[in-house]
Amino acid sequence: MAAPNAITGLGVGATDAGGAWTYTCGAPGSGGAGTVVILQILQDGATNGAVTVSSGTNIENLVGTDNVWTQIPGPNADGSFPVGASSEARQHLYIGRQLSASAPTAAGGNSTSEDLYIRSYPFNNVNTGTTLANVIENGSAGATANGVGTSATASDTGVTTLDVDRLVLQFIAVNDDLVIPAFTGETGGDWGINGASYADAGGTDGAICCQISTAPTATTINGGTGSLGISGAWGVVGFALIGTTAGAPVTLNTNFMRRRRGKIRQGVYIA
Repeated sequence: MAAPNAITGLGVGATDAGGAWTYTCGAPGSGGAGTVVILQILQDGATNGAVTVSSGTNIENLVGTDNVWTQIPGPNADGSFPVGASSEARQHLYIGRQLSASAPTAAGGNSTSEDLYIRSYPFNNVNTGTTLANVIENGSAGATANGVGTSATASDTGVTTLDVDRLVLQFIAVNDDLVIPAFTGETGGDWGINGASYADAGGTDGAICCQISTAPTATTINGGTGSLGISGAWGVVGFALIGTTAGAPVTLNTNFMRRRRGKIRQGVYIA
């Protein structure tokens, strides 16, 4: 019975220039099997369907299938989220659970020369349900929100939690190698950087970042902004991770639990 929390072991930011790619996530210093990992990818371009995440290692999707990830879908046809006021770029988000304390990987393809900027973020105490509706929310179960703009100031995307013990997330992508600051001026919570932003001037350049805020009670966090220094195309995806609390009914991922700790007998978990 606990709220989600960000833990040590963030992945090192990486850039890929096209074609088949593989990314190695961080190995959590205070996590292991069952740790939830979110993969953030900025596609520095807008070609639909160009970027895929086809497999992985030491990871399972939410329903318990080994070596694949669950996509957190956005409004674009390929499930990505727009970046920039004119959709100049795309942001892709995936989620999975680690199978051991070893670092997971993700692998996929990129059929264009639109550079990718990739990073991973681990979290503990996340609801063990088998659907996105069990694990994330924003105003309703399984929902996300996406804000976009092209300006020197980026804005947060409002997140509404539905019960106690949530961790609220903002995934920021900028189509330029700019430092992304912690948002300020928000109400309902307090944004903080979950590891420094990753920026790279190589290729067509880009930057990505995750910001977090605890939400011990139901709330709406909104109204934060941050200066990028110069104008850039940005996109912000916001949602909350649901904890393993009485306010968030848990559906056991039985595949994971059998492997990890014991047996399921007549619907009762035996450690």
